[in-house]
Amino acid sequence: MSVDLLLCCAPVMAVVRPSPALGLLQATFHDRGVDVTSLYLNLLFAERIGVDLNEALAEDIPTHLLTGDWLFAPLLGALPQREQSARHAAELEQTLARKGLEALYHVRDHVVRPFRDEAVERVLALSPRIVGFTTMFEQTAASLAIAAEIKRHSPSTKIVFGGANCHGPMGPTLLRNYSQIDYVFTGEAELDFAPFVETLLGRSGAVATPRGYIGRDVPPGLPASPVNDLDRLPIPDYSDYFEQLAQLSERDRIRPSIPFESSRGCWWGQKHHCTFCGLNPTGMAYRAKSAERVVDEIEELGMRHGIDRFFATDNILSIGHVDNVMRKLGGQEGEAPTRRLFYEIKANLDEAQLRVLGEAGATWLQPGIESLCDSVLKIMRKGVNTITNLKLLRNSREIGVGIIWSILYGFPGEPPEDYAHLATQLPLFAHLTPPNSCLRIRLDRFSPNYDQAETIGFRHVRPMPAYGALFDLPEDDLADVAYFFEGDAPSSASDEDLKALKAAVAVWRSHWTQGKVTPQLTMAAAAHGKLVKDTRSCAVDPLHFVSGAELAVIDILRTPMSRVKLFEQMVDHHGPDETELALAEMLRRGFVVDAWGVLMTLVTEAGLEIFDAAARADQPHGYLVPVAGLPGSPPSAVHRPQHNASVMQASVAA
Repeated sequence: MSVDLLLCCAPVMAVVRPSPALGLLQATFHDRGVDVTSLYLNLLFAERIGVDLNEALAEDIPTHLLTGDWLFAPLLGALPQREQSARHAAELEQTLARKGLEALYHVRDHVVRPFRDEAVERVLALSPRIVGFTTMFEQTAASLAIAAEIKRHSPSTKIVFGGANCHGPMGPTLLRNYSQIDYVFTGEAELDFAPFVETLLGRSGAVATPRGYIGRDVPPGLPASPVNDLDRLPIPDYSDYFEQLAQLSERDRIRPSIPFESSRGCWWGQKHHCTFCGLNPTGMAYRAKSAERVVDEIEELGMRHGIDRFFATDNILSIGHVDNVMRKLGGQEGEAPTRRLFYEIKANLDEAQLRVLGEAGATWLQPGIESLCDSVLKIMRKGVNTITNLKLLRNSREIGVGIIWSILYGFPGEPPEDYAHLATQLPLFAHLTPPNSCLRIRLDRFSPNYDQAETIGFRHVRPMPAYGALFDLPEDDLADVAYFFEGDAPSSASDEDLKALKAAVAVWRSHWTQGKVTPQLTMAAAAHGKLVKDTRSCAVDPLHFVSGAELAVIDILRTPMSRVKLFEQMVDHHGPDETELALAEMLRRGFVVDAWGVLMTLVTEAGLEIFDAAARADQPHGYLVPVAGLPGSPPSAVHRPQHNASVMQASVAA
């Protein structure tokens, strides 16, 4: 068997969904007369080490440690001995021990080399003329190691790199330092890659001016052609992934999802680029597919593969798609949706919009909450405040939608006292979905924090230690090949300043992960009023009957407002004294929160739930079924906001 083009997804990558980059690029060759195959070497790697360990490696270890690259870096030659090496080794050792993943040392010493040899055999058995590697997250070292062996056995095979780890100076630096690479694509490649391949195969006239790529014998040309009309793109071809997944011995434990794209760029970032976000290196310009195309694509992919779990690669949901896509995807009134969707959204969606998403099947959302301190949100340029974030958490809990979010800190100018104050408030939120973590920010390439580091307040910006420990490159090239950086921020809060908040977050999470029932603050109808059930640790009473002015406070403050506005709405019916007493009592009981001067009800209404815990467990981003008889559950595949797997960033599979 011989193929013209082989697109490879190397380790380390989750196996619970196909690569949107490979799927889209493969589809661009339909009807072009080019024989294209996608090879999911990450599935082969998972077969060798077990899917549990693979998913933990791919999804459960901080990305900046580059653990996947650490496994394969010794195959590239002797590791450099730098100052960063000892620090990286110590941090990695602590992390693997804390997570119980010490088996990765055995994988590194005894598995990766025979795996590489087997991967190369699989590649060469197809006799490809061109091999393309998508590189994102921690795929670089494995891709380089496999590519080097391919070149050693078949020097005439052309090797092409692309993807998120090749944008900006990263790709040219890899090309300059690793002779196994012939060409590197940067930016969106869907319009330029197929003509490039056809030229390389000698099946078309020479491309007059290179676009979006460089090579050893090709000087830098024009930037990649932007895809302004996303409806022009084909529906991704994931057939090779599903065929190869069927050969995995643990295939019955994997409930895969289907990536799809409905927009690119960020409509918020076009106005105010969040300081920590580096997800749109080729431009923030927001483009969305037509509603008809999105609906058709989801329905076509679902029918094609017999799967109803979908993972949107969008950086942010188009507000227009709430009405003209989500409403069309919703089922019959009163019927629970069978489809499962994951989307990234902005936290300012109102209750009605959130319900539309839920009725369309959005069981999990990532709203980019990032903080519950107004001062820090302002520094981030998030465009929302604490009460907006809390309102989304309340409303999502009410309808049963899962929320993925984290608390970020480490921003120059952040006030430590605000974190201390927030720590005292967290017990009030125990019934709301807790953050995944509370962590210090990185400086990601292409983010304002990186590009404007000095102005924002970061000093001594340098690549994360993993790069110096794993890649034997000159110091200047290390800085050009890195995506993750760190910097000193003298005016940011210290880890000591965050101790109380981190402890409070840990308690919050323990109530959700270790208890049989999650905490509740739920209100249901009762005779002449309503009954509030409160199982939070801060509860004054487990049950409290509300009526009159107290009930009015709860109802009115469903919509956040200032104390002055609340009194304006209540005094005519209840008078100032009764209103003051009712508000004071609701604040004392923690039914209402005062978040930086804005009041809001925290109580959730009973009977509004669309999804229960079982529905949320069928995660739309794919997951592993627990092994029968073993305690606990394997790690779920959790979307990484740090380095989004969007087609825009990973659009160059080759």
